[in-house]
Amino acid sequence: MNIFVESKPNCIATLRVELEPERVEKEWLAISKAFQKQARIPGFRPGKAPQALVEKKFESDIREELQNKLLRTAMNEAIEEKKLRVITVSDVENVAILPDKSMTFTATLVTSPEFEMPDYSAIEIEAARRDVTDDDVDNTLKTISEQHAEFETIEGRALAMDDFAVLSYEATLDGAPLLEAMPDAPKLLAGKPNWWIRLAPETLAPGFSEALVGLAIDETKSFDIALPEDFPFEPLRGKTLAYSATLHEIRTRKLPELNDEFAAKVEPGKTLQQIRDDIRGEMEKYADQNFETAKRNGALQHLLSNVTCDLPTHLVNNEMQDILKEIVQENQVRGVSDDELKSQEDQILGFAKQSAADRVRSRFLLLRIAETEKLDITQQEMTMYVMQMAQRYEMPVQKLVKDLQRRNAFGAIREQILVGKTLEFITSNVTVKEPAAGTTPAA
Repeated sequence: MNIFVESKPNCIATLRVELEPERVEKEWLAISKAFQKQARIPGFRPGKAPQALVEKKFESDIREELQNKLLRTAMNEAIEEKKLRVITVSDVENVAILPDKSMTFTATLVTSPEFEMPDYSAIEIEAARRDVTDDDVDNTLKTISEQHAEFETIEGRALAMDDFAVLSYEATLDGAPLLEAMPDAPKLLAGKPNWWIRLAPETLAPGFSEALVGLAIDETKSFDIALPEDFPFEPLRGKTLAYSATLHEIRTRKLPELNDEFAAKVEPGKTLQQIRDDIRGEMEKYADQNFETAKRNGALQHLLSNVTCDLPTHLVNNEMQDILKEIVQENQVRGVSDDELKSQEDQILGFAKQSAADRVRSRFLLLRIAETEKLDITQQEMTMYVMQMAQRYEMPVQKLVKDLQRRNAFGAIREQILVGKTLEFITSNVTVKEPAAGTTPAA
């Protein structure tokens, strides 16, 4: 068997295989005899028809079975002999049985990237575990108290910073309503009737809250806002919006007193000190998790900085689509509008593309390290992972297993667990040193 491999960009390889006539003829004869035993041809008892007649009558069927069998076995032998790391066989073409009985075919393969393994035995990173302070606990407790705040209507004075204003407002651009002049503009920027707004420097647009200070109930004010050159919605950068705003009501937020009575409302049966202890405990856990994450990320980034290679385009594109979905879902949960996302489309796409390449590259790297270190996944680890999945998706384990089997997903799950296990193995050998003075700690 002659094997020729041509490597191409993006982890594509062309594999051409030539099978010797003796092997093809031997296989043809074996398949032909199998057909002869089962053939039913008029004038002959089953299995007794002459082989030449059988071959003539079933030539196309014999040829198809021959090609399929030799393709499978020869492909696997060629891949093993050339030590190719094949992800998928994307195409097989030019399959031919030549007059001399030799057989040739060409396959297009998507392969794992080739790269020089970096040294992962002595990785040193800068990271620090952030200590939880009393101020951290106080700030969290303040956030909780804001969720239990009461609002009071204020009369007899003008609007001031930190007030909550109930107002109707609208914006125009060059004399036309903003959404007519620029339909893709953020709707909240364009105007709302009877809208609650807290007067603060970061509200809506720079200078908007400051322009409303001093407004009286039922008073209307017109003012211009010059948007800065770094405004999030790029088409409006440097533009001037003309606003008209009418104040309907002024309200202030009254925070509850932080005492045991407040604690009992937050969590019945607990004192304020117990709430504080719970908050600190959760924040300590979070600090530990952040520190471990910083170690893992630092180790991985150190390794990736020493690995350069082509990547399979389709894997990067698939990963990129997953990342874009994650970004959209995360921002929707945070209340970010579609308009705001669209205004940052170029930055989001750039981030997703780079992140996708890093994820795919890191997966190949970690799997290669797992192979080197002979790391593997036990049945117990697989079972635990599936049980956790079932709990997360709130579905019976047996139903989830059947679904995963139907989708042939266990291979991908095994790979995902192995990647995580390998990263933990690397992280366990990382040396952590304190960040240099003046630098931001990684955790």
